[in-house]
Amino acid sequence: MNDKRIDILRNHKISSAINAMALPAIVGFLVMGIYNFVDTVFVAWLGTEATSATQVMMPIMMLVSSFGLAFGIGGASYISRLLGMNNSKEANVVASVALYTSVAVGILFAVTGIGFLEPILEFFGADESIMEMSMGYGRFIIMGSMFTMGNMAMNNLLRAEGSAKLSMLGMLAGSVLNIVLDPLFIFTFDMGIEGAAIATTLSQGVNFAILLGWYISKRTVIRISLKNYRPSMRIWGEISKVGIPTFFRQMLFSISLGLLNQGAMDFGGPVLLAAVGLIYKVALIPVYVVFGFGQGFQPVVGYNFGAGSKTRVLESISYTIRVSLGVSAVSAALIVFFGENILMIFKADKDVLEYALLGLKYNALAMVMMAVSNTISIFYQALGRGKESLVLSIARQGIFFIPSVVVLPRIFGETGILLAQLSADTLSLALSLAMILSYNRKKLLDSDILKCA
Repeated sequence: MNDKRIDILRNHKISSAINAMALPAIVGFLVMGIYNFVDTVFVAWLGTEATSATQVMMPIMMLVSSFGLAFGIGGASYISRLLGMNNSKEANVVASVALYTSVAVGILFAVTGIGFLEPILEFFGADESIMEMSMGYGRFIIMGSMFTMGNMAMNNLLRAEGSAKLSMLGMLAGSVLNIVLDPLFIFTFDMGIEGAAIATTLSQGVNFAILLGWYISKRTVIRISLKNYRPSMRIWGEISKVGIPTFFRQMLFSISLGLLNQGAMDFGGPVLLAAVGLIYKVALIPVYVVFGFGQGFQPVVGYNFGAGSKTRVLESISYTIRVSLGVSAVSAALIVFFGENILMIFKADKDVLEYALLGLKYNALAMVMMAVSNTISIFYQALGRGKESLVLSIARQGIFFIPSVVVLPRIFGETGILLAQLSADTLSLALSLAMILSYNRKKLLDSDILKCA
């Protein structure tokens, strides 16, 4: 089985290799996106304030994810290259360091986060009208930080070795369980928004147990164990080259989302904040598909770069850009034409739905631009080029998004809040294309990729 996975990365036709790696990731991400959608539907039935309370927690959940992704993606990039060089022993050490560190950080985050939850929620947009609900929801979400970070790390480590199907099964089980538990805890047990948080944390724990079980049962290429936990400055350096840009991207997204929440509360109150929550839950479903395809692209391009196969690297980038653009364009069209029908499922107030529908149309355009910039960013991550990856990470969710969130509402009012993501993605695409076109031909890439894309 292990040799088969390596054979896919090394010898299969590029489209077949990426599809094989991407399909489980896409299914897993898609199920997670659908879960988030369904979860928000149940919460939205509790009222506008409940929807706003969960949206306030989103930046904190993004911050939790940022640590797990930093260790997972940073370790995955290095592991792909090590496997390409047939150095599985070092890959075992890197994976063990990445996972155990993410779990330790998760425990520390939970202990400290609960103690400072109220001021954190205030920073991310909560006021007295939704603070009680936000606290009730947030306490249980923070308790599951260890599971969230560990899951993020293991999902990426599994994909790096070509075991995307195992990653998918864990995500699938956790998401399906969450969908089942949500109505049970929210309505049957009459626990309201706290029930939604408990269902999420329990499901994350089950997901964690399943993913860890793959390693314990030795169904993976990589072997994670305490014996292999041998951190060194060299390993930290390799993980950090890609992990730090990933962390900054997610952390900046968290801060940006917090500023977006604050702006929504300032310009439209809980109604606009609830609309922002609905926009992201709907728009993230097709975005997750693109992300999943990118996860299939990462091990293929990383392995072939490590193996010195320039042709396969170039083919990987071209194919990924074309497919990502196609998926995004079709998804954007569906959102534009059927967005109102989709939003009606939430049974939200009329004012919330009006804001959400307008914002969805703007995000549909942003989605197409994100497809290209996301591929370019993953390309740099896979090659371990931390500088370029850091620049793109900071640009999309920092340099471009934060000023958009701060400036646009002061010019366009509530509409400026809804335009922020489109503005950031437009500028991010321009920067990504400029960087990829200027990349030295001797370092693998030239404009021919964009021509065939």
